[in-house]
Amino acid sequence: MPKLKKHRHPVDPPRICVVCGEDLDELAEEGIPYGDCPVCGYLVCENCEAGYDPGTGQFVCPRHADDPRAVHCTE
Repeated sequence: MPKLKKHRHPVDPPRICVVCGEDLDELAEEGIPYGDCPVCGYLVCENCEAGYDPGTGQFVCPRHADDPRAVHCTE
C-alpha cells in the first residue's frame, strides 16, 4: 500500500466568529479571546459567547447555550 502524503492548503482560511463575523486573529491582537463551541465546533469570540469553560477554554455559541453538552460552560 502506498504511503499517503499530507497536503495542506497554501493559504489558511480566515478564522471568523460564527456569530458576529469578526476576524478572530484581529480580535486576539486586541486581547479578546475566542474558543470553539463544544457542541458545533464553530469558533466564537468572547463578545458573543453564551458561556465559558475555563478548564477547556471553550466558548459555547448562543445557539447551543441550553444544550446538555454545554452544561460545563457556565461562566
